Amino acid sequence: MIELLKYIFIGFIQGITEFLPVSSSGHIVLFADLFNLDNLILISVVAHIGTLFAVIFCYREKIFSLVRHPFNKTNLNLIIATIPTVLIVLIFNRFIEDNFSTKTLIWGFLFSAIALIIADLKRTGNKPIKKSSALYMGLAQGIAILPGISRSGSTLVCGLLAGVEKNEALDFSFLMSIPIILASAVYEGIKLFKLQLTINWLGIFVVMISSFIFGILSIKIMLKIVKKNKLYYFAIYLIVLSLILLLF
Repeated sequence: MIELLKYIFIGFIQGITEFLPVSSSGHIVLFADLFNLDNLILISVVAHIGTLFAVIFCYREKIFSLVRHPFNKTNLNLIIATIPTVLIVLIFNRFIEDNFSTKTLIWGFLFSAIALIIADLKRTGNKPIKKSSALYMGLAQGIAILPGISRSGSTLVCGLLAGVEKNEALDFSFLMSIPIILASAVYEGIKLFKLQLTINWLGIFVVMISSFIFGILSIKIMLKIVKKNKLYYFAIYLIVLSLILLLF
């Protein structure tokens, strides 16, 4: 039962932090080390699949419309945003993995906190997503491979700084996550397929369901918080977390 609760909690951490601007990868690393879980990469892949389903569920009408009408401006902007992300990941991912440390995680958290404060102070724009803003948000999503830097936070902040209307920037940020999460899951899944792992299938299923449920909750919370310009709440949390990591 204790082991099952660990899997539920990991799914909770992934689901909540994937869409809130606090870095899901950083939190997964912290808590997985705390719980001493085996097959961390597999757990992370499954948890990301759960959050992928959460985005699809919350934006199902929008996604179905994009699928039915593939040659539209939004799909073009999503392609433009995805290209720089993929290039950055391919070029720098191995370097980031080899040089990961708690210290880099701390600096990533602090960077995210500063970006969120800037976003809250930024006057809300009213521009739609353009090719240029999609490109900027794609670059920000690529930079988020750095430990502790939030994908949702960095893309949202970049969109706001480009003058994009905040709700449109947030919706586009969530839609941007779909191809990246899917590509990441496929890539890691191929690597895992080559390994002979002893898999706790119940635990894997629990992680996926938990991350799906809390991912939906996270999206709804983020939508409300952005409307109220309360991103500094997360900035305060990240600063406190960084100080705790520095001390311990």
